[in-house]
Amino acid sequence: MKNESDLLNEEIRYKIVADHTSDGIVLVDNQAIVRYVSPSIQQISGFTVQKYEGMDAFEIIHPEDRDRVRSLHVQVIQTKMPMDLEYRLLHSHGTTVYVETKVKPVFDSFGNVKYVVAVVRDITERKQTEQLLENILESVNAAVWSTDKDFSRLTFCSGSIEKLAGIPRHEIINSPIRMHDHIHPDDNEMLMGEAKDNLDQGMAVNSQIRFIHGEGETRWNQMIIQPYMNNMGEIERLDGISLDITEKKRSELALEESEQRYKSLFENNLDGVFSIDLNGDFVNANRSFEKISGIDFDKLTDRCFLGLIYDEDHIDVYQVLSEVMKKREPKDVECRIIRSGQREQRTVNITFVPIFLSGQLNGVHGIVKDITERKKEEQELIQSEERYKSLTESINRFSNDLANVMKVTDLENRLIDEVKQVLPVTEVSIEEVPRDHEEVPGSKNEKWVKITEKEQWIYLRIGIKQPLLKMEEEWLETAVHYVTILYDNLQRTEDLMKRLEDMVTYNITPKWMLKLLYRLSEKERASLSSDLHDSVLQDLIIWYRKLESLRSSSSFHNETKDELMQIEEGLLDAIHQIRITCNELRPPFLLKMGLVESLKSLFSYARMFSNYEIDFSATDLQNPLTEDQILGLYRIVQELLNNANKHSKATNVTMKLTSNKDTIHFSYADNGIGMDLSGFGGSFKHMGIAGIENRVLSLEGKVELYSAPQQGFQVDIYIPTTMQQKGDYYGNIIS
Repeated sequence: MKNESDLLNEEIRYKIVADHTSDGIVLVDNQAIVRYVSPSIQQISGFTVQKYEGMDAFEIIHPEDRDRVRSLHVQVIQTKMPMDLEYRLLHSHGTTVYVETKVKPVFDSFGNVKYVVAVVRDITERKQTEQLLENILESVNAAVWSTDKDFSRLTFCSGSIEKLAGIPRHEIINSPIRMHDHIHPDDNEMLMGEAKDNLDQGMAVNSQIRFIHGEGETRWNQMIIQPYMNNMGEIERLDGISLDITEKKRSELALEESEQRYKSLFENNLDGVFSIDLNGDFVNANRSFEKISGIDFDKLTDRCFLGLIYDEDHIDVYQVLSEVMKKREPKDVECRIIRSGQREQRTVNITFVPIFLSGQLNGVHGIVKDITERKKEEQELIQSEERYKSLTESINRFSNDLANVMKVTDLENRLIDEVKQVLPVTEVSIEEVPRDHEEVPGSKNEKWVKITEKEQWIYLRIGIKQPLLKMEEEWLETAVHYVTILYDNLQRTEDLMKRLEDMVTYNITPKWMLKLLYRLSEKERASLSSDLHDSVLQDLIIWYRKLESLRSSSSFHNETKDELMQIEEGLLDAIHQIRITCNELRPPFLLKMGLVESLKSLFSYARMFSNYEIDFSATDLQNPLTEDQILGLYRIVQELLNNANKHSKATNVTMKLTSNKDTIHFSYADNGIGMDLSGFGGSFKHMGIAGIENRVLSLEGKVELYSAPQQGFQVDIYIPTTMQQKGDYYGNIIS
């Protein structure tokens, strides 16, 4: 018997071994409770010895494997037989660990199983390697196997064998000879004869055989078998790899058919098709290419392809051709070719496709599409859109300028200048024709457009170089329409201005005249705003939608698409600008919303583009404002905001609107750079101040200005709630 010292030393040795082995040792009782675990369990599962001891042994096993392992644990206890098994653990970090476990029962003195000892080994890396091999074999459609020399049992077989042979893997492993039942009889005879003889002699076998697949389909396999010899020169095992080459065999069978189809496609293709060698010389071409190039096939042989290309396109075509040969990928290019014996240029699209022979670049195919007519149409469309854009910009500029024209002569000169700048004309003039003339003088090289009727007919006479385009006719009609709207009113305005000058000469303050002029101005603003909105704006929207529809429904090259999108964006900018102009000419819903709400809306818009804060307050007005008062105060605020934007450099603007029974009081103040009012006398012709003063005067009010350098700018305006009705007669005339 061993004495106590020997037992102690033996226990120490066992503990040293258990503490330092890389495998985990787990002692589990009949209730599946962990009673002992070696320290290496932490390296395998991430759980410490202290945490794992006393736990349910199956708690850290993957849920999908837990019931199976628990059942096997019970089986070991019942059968008292050891068992090997594989399963997955849940690592404390959340990862999955594959383990291989040898389970043995431990008996008590009565021969009953008291404990179960499990030796756990981490095989995650091996499993990953096996999975990697399976993935590789799956991706290349191959299977690897190893058998004894008599082919009686497989010692290894990848799972991909089922896909190749159509036989369950476990059947093949247990009885490899089953594979012969699925091999084509002719090929099976070869394997059992010549191939077996070579293997018996230690020679490798590389043969193509046919499998009668489990689904009844015949598939081709490349079977490579390598005998493994021991140091005695005896065959120990046979290692093999099977490759599915069904598609390759089908490709070979289809190649001949493909060659016939290619020949037919090459010769009968409606597009030009040619072949060149690596030096760029023609090898072959079809009849369509002969028509495009104007060169007979008999004269193409050994002729350089680049000789057909227009000189200025040589570099681009050469670069694309070189890139196709270098990268071995198809690529296309647009270029011009010169037809043989003619000066005519044809625009073509050539797709270069590399030709391979035995994996080596052998030449290049070219597929040629004649796109001459399409390119002409695209260019005409681009030119048309560019022309339309320039005409649209011109009419926008012209309509904006008309808002500042105050004299008939200026209006006529502005129209003449715009026509000369925009249209292809030789001369432009304004002509008066007596009303009793039945016909307008002129010739086929002249165009007469009526502007208005007075004591005499007023015409715009244009000398033209060539017939105007439809869009140019429409532009001219729109421009003259704008001028016609203003023409009579400007003449009436000039008459009124003359009367005003006479009154000023005699030092008479013409308040009614100012009111009349402002009413006239507002009337013309509203009319011009309406015309812009109902004619030009709607036309622009229609053209934008047509262009958008054309770009969406037609096929264009990327460069053309980009240019069309730029034109669309230009049209959208023009539409947006016209809308802004219409709103500025006649603020929408001004009279309906009232002065206070309209000013709030104006301030909201101004804040988006200003560098200053706006503080506005308004008390309930005791008396309703007239249309003149609403428009006048609104225009004054616009002018003050314009002054703040351009001159004052203010960071804060404060405005208040109050009223009592007799007076409307509006005040404005900013913290800008201010100005020296004493230097301007009584005229205040600076920063729109004269316009503000005249506006207030037309409303029979008074204005007080306060400012000094670096002291900001302040305005107080007082307007009576009731106004005299002088000038209403002229207001009715305008209406």
